[in-house]
Amino acid sequence: MAGGGGALRAFAGLAMIGVSVVLYVNFHHLLTIKSLRANHSAILATVAANPRLAPLCYIGVLTAVIGITCPGATMLSFIGGILFEQPYASGYAYCGYIVGATISFFVTTFILGDYMRKRLAEKSTLYTKFEANVKRNAFGYLVAARYTMVFPFFFVNAAAALVGVHWKTFIAATTISCIPGSVIYTTAGGALANLLHKLGDEDKVDNSQLIWMALDDPNVRICIGGMSCALLVLLTVRQLTPRDEEVAEKKDT
Repeated sequence: MAGGGGALRAFAGLAMIGVSVVLYVNFHHLLTIKSLRANHSAILATVAANPRLAPLCYIGVLTAVIGITCPGATMLSFIGGILFEQPYASGYAYCGYIVGATISFFVTTFILGDYMRKRLAEKSTLYTKFEANVKRNAFGYLVAARYTMVFPFFFVNAAAALVGVHWKTFIAATTISCIPGSVIYTTAGGALANLLHKLGDEDKVDNSQLIWMALDDPNVRICIGGMSCALLVLLTVRQLTPRDEEVAEKKDT
């Protein structure tokens, strides 16, 4: 990372960290149970009075938080279920996920992608093998990482950028695999709305408990079941379809 390009990347990285820190320090208190309960009625009234602007603002905020890797995306997902009815809540969160993840991917690629790949490749043969393995089936790895929700959202974005996944593959996999998460988290937000006035100011929300409550919803189960079948078919077709490299090798022989 040398020369003017390196300086620009360093500046962009510091700017992103700075913006993320400023946003978190100044606004994280708005994502607490105390703040949500105190402003619940006023926020719902504002949303009802601005049926077009409110969703755009929600999508914009969620996109920005995910795009610059600022803490708070999970709670914002829950809040979508508090503010909007289904299926609109899922749709709005889904839009924020896709646009935010894409921005995060490109930003990470620009700031760290080439530099970190070269450094890791020079220092670790294990990384080189891992990179080659991921690139062979990047779509499947990304879908699995998103769909199982085991890895943090920002980690998948950053890992894909650092490994060098093609942007078209990243967007395609993210577009498909974010559907269950958007439904589950916003449905969990609906469950949080029912508990909001039963919790104390200092009570902490157990995210896993909310997600399990969301999974009890029959509509969520139908969505996940349908998506699982569709993904299984899609991944099977992709596995059975010869890759470009294999086709080229056969032609050469």
